[in-house]
Amino acid sequence: MGSENQAEKWRVTALLALILRMPLGLVVIYGLAFVLWYELLRSAVLSRVARRRSNEAQVPALESGEEAELAESEREAAEQEAAEASEPDFARRLYYLARKAAKAERDLAIQTANKATERAVEQIESRYREIATELDEEEAERLNSR
Repeated sequence: MGSENQAEKWRVTALLALILRMPLGLVVIYGLAFVLWYELLRSAVLSRVARRRSNEAQVPALESGEEAELAESEREAAEQEAAEASEPDFARRLYYLARKAAKAERDLAIQTANKATERAVEQIESRYREIATELDEEEAERLNSR
């Protein structure tokens, strides 16, 4: 028993020495990592609890289409509430909405640029065909004139 207590004492001493020798910046980074890890776990647990509550609240068998739509809208509202509850602040939600809008604008710009490129390629190919036809006609005239 004495050796076990002695070993435990050495472990605690070694851990304390390690903590005291760590630079302050590293301690801050570890602290931030721990807080982020905790928040991610808390968010996951809250979303699962909200999802479970919304699933329990749904009626298993619905008879009409209107009831199905009502249940679907209730489920979506519960999911939205869970998402809002798990989000730390309003600014983050606005950021995600702005990011989604920016992606949609980017995709539209890319699509418009692709269409313009296709039209330009078609015009270039058409002009090359015209030039090739004119050259063929000139060559045919030159051969016929001999």
